[in-house]
Amino acid sequence: MIRKNASPMYGGLFRNILFPFYETRLRGRETLKDLERLERSQWRSENEIRDLSFRRMLAALQFAEQHVPFYRARFAEHGVRAASVKAPEDLLRFPVLTRADLRAHGQDLLAEGFVGRLYASGTGGSTGEPVQFRFDHRTYERRIAAAMRSDGWAGARLGDRELHLWSTVLVSETLAKKAKRSLHEAILRKKMISAFDLSDRRLAALLDEIARYRPQLIVGYASALYHAARYALSDGRALPAPRGIVTSAERLFAHQREAIERAFGAPVFDRYGCRELMLIAAECERHAGKHINMENVFVELLRDGRHALPGEPGEVVVTDLVCRSMPLIRYKNQDVAIAAGAPCACGRGLPMLASVEGRVLDLLVGPDGELLAGEFFPHLIKDQPTIARYQVHQDRRRALTVKLVPGKGFQPETARLIERLVRQHLGERAEICVQIVDEIPLTSGGKHRVTLSEVPVQLGRGRAA
Repeated sequence: MIRKNASPMYGGLFRNILFPFYETRLRGRETLKDLERLERSQWRSENEIRDLSFRRMLAALQFAEQHVPFYRARFAEHGVRAASVKAPEDLLRFPVLTRADLRAHGQDLLAEGFVGRLYASGTGGSTGEPVQFRFDHRTYERRIAAAMRSDGWAGARLGDRELHLWSTVLVSETLAKKAKRSLHEAILRKKMISAFDLSDRRLAALLDEIARYRPQLIVGYASALYHAARYALSDGRALPAPRGIVTSAERLFAHQREAIERAFGAPVFDRYGCRELMLIAAECERHAGKHINMENVFVELLRDGRHALPGEPGEVVVTDLVCRSMPLIRYKNQDVAIAAGAPCACGRGLPMLASVEGRVLDLLVGPDGELLAGEFFPHLIKDQPTIARYQVHQDRRRALTVKLVPGKGFQPETARLIERLVRQHLGERAEICVQIVDEIPLTSGGKHRVTLSEVPVQLGRGRAA
């Protein structure tokens, strides 16, 4: 095990000798070469990067049409050919890939004749629709390289101590597999801590571990880090400041960012991705939006059957530009995002997302069909410090169930206040039920869903479907 007081020289030794030997010679990976290419390409002009990404999109389309049974049949069914695509707008004629497609046609999405080891993975099912997918060795290397590049934006360097508050292995492992994983984490100086248990006892132990380990980078679920920050602030804990904190996996709200930065004394760098493709976009040191990982993914934002304009919310449709074993072409991941209208002042040419609004399933609908902004409940609850956690469930248009987990000093009047404030916004016709509960279960992936809605919405019309 690598100790926290290892020599400062270890960082340089790791970057220049140990990691290159471990990653390139022992494991036979090209991750560092991929990282070097990405470090160079990020400084190209936006037009150059868009051209590169679109050319790779065309190559992915052509490959899918020629080598993947599912796409060959689906493209023919829609009367489209890869060769007909001359501009991004032409992509609108092609069908999107859905989670239902992944579940029903997984075998037909594998490329014919692919030779090599495949990794199997799956989503945690936070949308209620868990899916399984596969990817190859080279795809994984390129995705890891993109994550390493964004680690650098957060101030991290190879060899830095990292602490990850993330999902951990739930099933039993063989001793050999556990030893291999532990050795890998020790070599990379990554300490993995489960985000599943957010009890006061576990949060206290987490803060003790941070004080001992003194990580230079902290990575975690947004909600888990926020709860840790709240605990630290209420307990008056003074923690060693890392260079940066990376939040991911869930939408990060402004009050959460402020609390995390105040508790840990370091800037927050928010990331956006999905399990199926890993990193999609990430914040740089300017914190003015998220740079899209355009070398690896092609992102479209759809609104009323067209590409959304900058400033307009659109449903995220993303294509994997590097995977040739099970390519995901125009994959609709059920998220909503807004494209930025201007380049970042940092000088990188990577196009920007102004914001990621969350999942389509997270949008709530008012009694008359109006959509509620994603910030509505976080903004409402943030000023109620005696509420430990909450969740809003909507199973029909006029009905909302608000579940509250009481914290220290909670009074029944707080629940009545929440009901009054919600009713002021939604009107007297809304059916509002506030429930006091002991706990709100996390998803199987360790995430906290703020909203659970079963009411379909139609983006672009501002109404329920």
